[in-house]
Amino acid sequence: MPGWRPIAKRVFTTVMLVSVLPMAVFYTSLSLFGLRPAVLATAGWYYAGLLLNVVRRKPVLAAALLGAGLLSIRAVITFLTGSAFVYFLQPVAGTLATATFFAVTALAGRPVLDRLAHEFCPFPEELSVRLRKDRFFSRLSVVWSITYFVNACGTVWLLTSSSLTGFIVLKSTLSPAVTAAAVVASYLIFRLTVRNQDVSIRWAHHQPWAGGGPAQPALTG
Repeated sequence: MPGWRPIAKRVFTTVMLVSVLPMAVFYTSLSLFGLRPAVLATAGWYYAGLLLNVVRRKPVLAAALLGAGLLSIRAVITFLTGSAFVYFLQPVAGTLATATFFAVTALAGRPVLDRLAHEFCPFPEELSVRLRKDRFFSRLSVVWSITYFVNACGTVWLLTSSSLTGFIVLKSTLSPAVTAAAVVASYLIFRLTVRNQDVSIRWAHHQPWAGGGPAQPALTG
């Protein structure tokens, strides 16, 4: 397997880019300029990331382009309503849809995480075949489906039980924590799966990242 250090670095970078930093941009802009400038600043952060990939000739995933469209709609609705509650509530639908999609594809025997997991960890093909036979990606789908459901329910609970400032701080802290717990659970399931197949894992720490494209902004908040 490739070294776990570049994989961990990629996961950490992704969480920072799609969760912590956007929240920081929103809160800072909200404190200094108000809701509508904060929405524009956050959208600008998203589009700047896409533009940087284009300038650097890096691949831009279709999901990222869809996310840009959804974020634009989200910004327009927020401008019309002037409600921060509406702004943060909108992504909940996308989060629930993602959780449902993971669960449905797993039940159908064609887990979409089979493809997505390879963007974060480039499994050797022979190992991928073994993992599929042992339904590893279906188990992984359960973990991440639950994670997204918890994220969505937690977002609604925080929105309805805390102030806007409290929501931003807690969301920026708890959301990465839930994601980190899911990553740890995924790794433990992976180790258990390969152990049951008498496969020994060695980490090639000298090997650089060789996965999919660069980290893309997330579709959900």
